Amino acid sequence: MKKIFLAILGLLVTSISFARGVNEQDPKYAKGAVPEDENGRVYFEYTAPLPDGMDTDKCYEMLLNWAKGQFAKPYAQAGRILNEDATTRRCIFHVDQTIVFKSTAFVADESKISYNFSIVVKEKSFTLKMTDIKYRYEEGREGGGKIFPAEDWITDKEAYNKKGTKFLKSTGKFRIKTIDLKDVLFKRATDTVNGNI
Repeated sequence: MKKIFLAILGLLVTSISFARGVNEQDPKYAKGAVPEDENGRVYFEYTAPLPDGMDTDKCYEMLLNWAKGQFAKPYAQAGRILNEDATTRRCIFHVDQTIVFKSTAFVADESKISYNFSIVVKEKSFTLKMTDIKYRYEEGREGGGKIFPAEDWITDKEAYNKKGTKFLKSTGKFRIKTIDLKDVLFKRATDTVNGNI
């Protein structure tokens, strides 16, 4: 019994230490890490050059096939193509999935996230974009399940305290996990094009 208690305590301490290990000043999460367009809408965008000698149609086909696999189960609860145009080499997916803030034997703190993910391939580059980000938090709890747009949740104004020195407990975790998700998606897509997976 004592060993079980110590093991559980160790897991809790590890989880707490990990959560505290995020530095609000880390450039990855710090102010300016969540861009907004001229209308105040949150978006993430990444443009990279095509590998030497790669055909634009081939690049588009690779990214489209990657997205169809990435945004299908088990990676996402739902993913569907909103628009696909092989002529202009553009496509947009709408995705619903889960982000996990904390998971222990006793607690599972998570949220549904939905977003649009677009791919555009041009003559010398491809662009990935994540927009229309929304969260549905605490669906299983009374009063939960409300939809929060990223603009009201993860911007510099909403994620930090009034002094701008620390993340707010309620919204900072959404900022961190959204940025992490964006980084993973952009890296996987880029690795696909570069043949690194």
